[in-house]
Parts: sequence; structure tokens; C-alpha cells
Amino acid sequence: MPFFPCAHAGHPLWQHATRQVIVQLQAQISMQSPTVRHGLGLVYVSASLAAHAAEIVGTLAQALPQVQHWAGCAAHSVLAGDMDYGHTGAVAVMLPVLAPGDYQLFSDIATHKPTQPGVTAQAALVHGDAAAPALVPQLIELARQLECPDLLGGLGHLGQDHAQWAWGSTASGRLPATVGGGGVQKGGLSGVLFGSGVELLSVGIQGCRPMGPSHTVTHAEGAALLALDGRPALEVLFGHLNWQEALAAPGAAPHRLPGELRQTLLALSPPHPWVYGASVALAAHVLSVVGIDPLRQAVFVEGLPQPGQTVTLCQADEQVARAEVRRACAEIGDWLAPEPTPAQDGQATAIGRSICGAIYIRSALRHPVPRSAQVDAELQLIRHALGPVPLLGFTSTYEVDGTALQQMSAQLLVFTQPLQALT
Repeated sequence: MPFFPCAHAGHPLWQHATRQVIVQLQAQISMQSPTVRHGLGLVYVSASLAAHAAEIVGTLAQALPQVQHWAGCAAHSVLAGDMDYGHTGAVAVMLPVLAPGDYQLFSDIATHKPTQPGVTAQAALVHGDAAAPALVPQLIELARQLECPDLLGGLGHLGQDHAQWAWGSTASGRLPATVGGGGVQKGGLSGVLFGSGVELLSVGIQGCRPMGPSHTVTHAEGAALLALDGRPALEVLFGHLNWQEALAAPGAAPHRLPGELRQTLLALSPPHPWVYGASVALAAHVLSVVGIDPLRQAVFVEGLPQPGQTVTLCQADEQVARAEVRRACAEIGDWLAPEPTPAQDGQATAIGRSICGAIYIRSALRHPVPRSAQVDAELQLIRHALGPVPLLGFTSTYEVDGTALQQMSAQLLVFTQPLQALT
């Protein structure tokens, strides 16, 4: 399997950015064998170009007729190579080389159907609107209908600029031929389901460090934390954050309290020791505090806490985030390079794996979205560790982790192939 063709370009005019991407892709495709199939295209565009998403995908489909299926979304910022395009208009495209039976598009605006016969779901790349209500129940239902608990991806809160797509010439059985104009939809969940024949490895990356001791959730109702360690949740969190002292300071006012709350991050995890060095553990879900109920002494979070989980205050930390990127790349490197296996009966045997392409999805809260395109430190770390592999991605409001939502996190997905010994 060859490297996945991957191209990206930034320009305020969508026509110029798209044309540059097409020229790059056509050049890369021409250097590959004519037998290589490029049936799937992943497309990410900047929020500033979201209004032209239908035209962008339509232009790509016309210029690359061999690509039968297109999926992707508009995002806060497009990531590609070692560049964060920020608010600059940008288009990034990757053409994974996959067999037709190894992937399947899905969209929850169409009637879900079982996966294709013989296709065993391995993972699903999900795009969606973070402003939609009841996101967690939607993810749970999506996982049930797709028979795939391993959901990955990102949801963006772009308001009127939101756009996503999952459509193609053979997708009429799963979604309408035209949705919102040219296959572009404004809400819900959509994406690509990958079968067991796809070598796909995903690694979660955290970006926060603990700010105090962890506590056990002893009472929770819906999104409300009512008691931690048997004490009122609001009392516990007030003590840790010293909000009383802040409000007693000169110039402080009670109306500032909600602002302090919204800047508070909590990490929820299963009931076990979950601090990973200076970072929260991979199993932890970082959530924002969205409100309080002084009468019930409750704290409301953007999630569904469960009794028995551990919870602790945490804080975004750039050094921790970069250390986590290095850890994730080291984990991938270990997986790619197993112990050498000697050849048997004169036949070459697999001695390791190489990366065909990679997708990086990270929280828009980890770094401010730059006003113009700039080199990104995290992407540089990835390419330094894994090499100049085809790499694209986007920034999101929430990261999809199974049927849960993350904040302040990132995900690195790599497509791999076995290496063969030279004979």
C-alpha cells in the first residue's frame, strides 16, 4: 500500500485554495501505480470557507472522478503538514487507499442500515455539530446502530459557519443524494466507518495537569454533581479554588462567579489511580463547569458524571500537552517496530509497519486559533517523531472518545501497512 496522497493550501478565495490542492493531488496520484484505488476523500476546510463547502467538494469530485466518496467538515482551524492555518481560508485533502469493502459512509440524517455484508466495524471517524443538543445520547445511539463502540473524531461549534459532509455516487442507500446543497449538511453526526481490514491505530492525548487531590463522586443526577466524598460538591470545589477569597478582593462582584466557573476544568475518570505523571490519565474525561445550584450545593458539568467516578480539578498546561504528544508518538513507534522475525521457507515475513497517513484532531482550547497560517509546534513534534508522513486534521470544540466527549484533548490516528523484508 502506498502513501496516501495528501495536499493542503491556504488562500482567502476558495477557488484558489481548491485548485492548488487539486494540482498537488494529481501530481501525487500520477506517481503511483495505475492499479491503486483512491475511492475515499477526506476534506477539511476553514470556517471562513464553510459557506462554499458544497462548491469545494463538488469541484474536487469533478477534478478527481476516481474518488467516489467524500467525507469531512468545516473546522475552527485546518491542520496539515506542520501548518496550523488558523483563520486563514484553507483546504486540506487526504485520499486513503482502501478497498471498497473496508469503509462505509454514514450520516444520522439518513436511515441507518446495517454495515455491508462481511464488513466488521473496527472504528468510526465522526464529524458533527457541537451545538446540537443531547450529544452524548446521540453518540450512544450512533454506536449502537453502527455496531461500533470505538468512535473517534471531533465536533465543532461554528454557528452559521458549520458544515459537514458524507456523500458519494454509491451512497444513495445510506443518505439522500443531496442534503443541504451538494451533499453538505448543517447538523447531526456523519463520517466514515472503517472495517477490520483497515490497519488503524489511535492514541489519545491529554493536555491538562492535576491541580489538587481527587475525590469520589458519591451523588450525581444527570449533569449535576451533588456530593464528593460525601460532602456537598459546591463546598468541595469552592474550597479548592478559593473563590470566597477572590470574591472578597477589592473590586470583586458576585456576578464574576459564573465567569470563574466557566474557566474551571474537571477531570472525571474510573475509580482507580489516574494521574499519569504530571498529566491526567488517558481514561479521564476533562469537562467544563457550566453552572451551580447554591440551594442544592450542586455543580453542573458538560457531561454525565456517575457515582463511583473520581473527579479532580485540572488546568491546561502547554508543557504537559507537548509531553503527551511525545508519549503518543513513542507509543506508535513501539507498535510500528516489533521484534524482527526471520524469514521462513525462503519467504519474506513482516518485520514491522510503516505509516501510510495520519489524522490529528485536537481541541481548539489547547492553543488560541492563530490569525494567520503558522508553523505548529505539536505538528512539528509529530513529524519529527514519525517522519514526513501524510498528515492532516482539524481543531474541534469537543473530541469524540467512544460515546463520551472530551475537552482539552487530542487524538492521533495513523493508517499503517506491514513492511516486507527485502529478498
